[in-house]
Amino acid sequence: MDIDFTDFSDLQRRALFELLILAMYADGQLTTIENELLEKLLTAMGHTQAGDRQKELDAAVTRIRPCLQSIQKAKTQALLLAEAFTTRPEHKLVYATVQKFMTTDPHVSTWESTLLSELRLKFRV
Repeated sequence: MDIDFTDFSDLQRRALFELLILAMYADGQLTTIENELLEKLLTAMGHTQAGDRQKELDAAVTRIRPCLQSIQKAKTQALLLAEAFTTRPEHKLVYATVQKFMTTDPHVSTWESTLLSELRLKFRV
């Protein structure tokens, strides 16, 4: 998956990163493709050193973990993070990125489907 994040602000990159963390935990599995996309996004965010990327990943997981207690909390957080994206092209790109991220493995969980559905409604895509 090759996606250009260069036009995103730092806030938007962080919001997308956290949306992807939610997606990653929605099915409980981190695939190689998911890991590569997270690494690419972290590098685009300015974390060029492996240690810095790991530190940022750990911090994001810590921030997101409380939202994983229920699907309702996860949906609320996803919609809050989605607020960072205001234009139609951003909506399309973010939705497509999260969708591709969630469907990198053949099993799509109920949580994944619910989060995608909420984002689709939010972004009207």
